Amino acid sequence: MDAPIITIRDLVNRFGTQVVHEDLSLDVRRGEILGVVGGSGTGKSVLMRSIIGLQQPAAGAIAIEGKQLSQLSDDEAVALRRRWGVLFQRGALFSTLTVAENIQAPLREHTEIDEPLLGEIAGYKLAMVGLPPSAAPKYPVELSGGMIKRAALARALALDPSLLFLDEPTAGLDPIAASAFDALIRELRELLGLTVF
Repeated sequence: MDAPIITIRDLVNRFGTQVVHEDLSLDVRRGEILGVVGGSGTGKSVLMRSIIGLQQPAAGAIAIEGKQLSQLSDDEAVALRRRWGVLFQRGALFSTLTVAENIQAPLREHTEIDEPLLGEIAGYKLAMVGLPPSAAPKYPVELSGGMIKRAALARALALDPSLLFLDEPTAGLDPIAASAFDALIRELRELLGLTVF
């Protein structure tokens, strides 16, 4: 069996005296979709933030693709993170950028792709997540909740990640939209060979 793509051992997260995670250990295998379920405030987002390096755990070890996150240099950490896509709660789209510009933002930051190709890639990513081309010039305020989630997913897929992190991807969606989003994630996992946390 392949080595896990994510390995967490004895993770501890606390804020002051409030313990969020204590001795949490888990493995995520390549190609797996792992959902973490729990009520509001139970530490789901804190766990994801710890894995992607936005939250420093009090104790424990996190390895992604066999690399211990705590032992990486800044450059090594950036190179590893380029292979991840992250969809944050409520989408976290840049409000002053159009949908196309939001999708292009990671590409502008991490590549030297020229302008015409940036537009083509944004259009392709929109199609992948089921949004029409007419969504590209819109601003986040002009989108429904479901469209925001899909636009944020398109941005998370911009750099063709192998690992996709989703923070409450269906929160706030009606049951039909949530079910459609779940089906989309399964389709993308098959199409792109993603591992989804």
